[in-house]
Amino acid sequence: MSEQKQKEQVALLIALNEQHVSPSEFTLRGAVSTIGREPGCDVVVQRREVSRLHARVERQGMRYILIDANSSNGTYVNGRRLTDPHSLENDDLIGLGSGPSLLKFIDPLDTYVPTHGLRYDDQLMVFLLDGRALELTPGQAKLLLLLYHSVGRLCTRDECAQQIWGQPYEAAHHAAALDMLVAGLRARIRQVNSDLDPIKTRRGLGYVLEQ
Repeated sequence: MSEQKQKEQVALLIALNEQHVSPSEFTLRGAVSTIGREPGCDVVVQRREVSRLHARVERQGMRYILIDANSSNGTYVNGRRLTDPHSLENDDLIGLGSGPSLLKFIDPLDTYVPTHGLRYDDQLMVFLLDGRALELTPGQAKLLLLLYHSVGRLCTRDECAQQIWGQPYEAAHHAAALDMLVAGLRARIRQVNSDLDPIKTRRGLGYVLEQ
């Protein structure tokens, strides 16, 4: 296989602001790649709100996991602050501290995390289950996207409320509506595959999309 072909098959971090980020394109070849203000980082970001070692990307098989390195101002993906490691998806936008996103994750292989035949098509912006599009309400789609990007991890009720409504979870206002959304989402999945129930409830805590 040619060197050019190998390069095309490796994920990249692309600078969205070349004035502050160097290099403008970084190939994620190693097991761990570092991002921060320190000159020794693989991707150096010269902004005051960025910590010396701000975040790292770990390659785990076919996945690339973004992890905040206890930064002072947080790491963001598509506008949401990370509280746990995040499995990067093609075209994810990465922010470091306040302000606009500074990096874009590009995966030429466009690898998806398979979950019982469930996958998200970035181009069509729809979920496919066993090759069939799921017909979801906007709220159901937002919830499933959160669960899908956090597959195997507990998503708290507060995370769900923030994802769906952009508000902190309040039982009096959101409990019934969230339960209805989850029930409706499960029903849509069963319409396509009656044997499938991948969304598990952790009573009083939140939900997990199981692999």
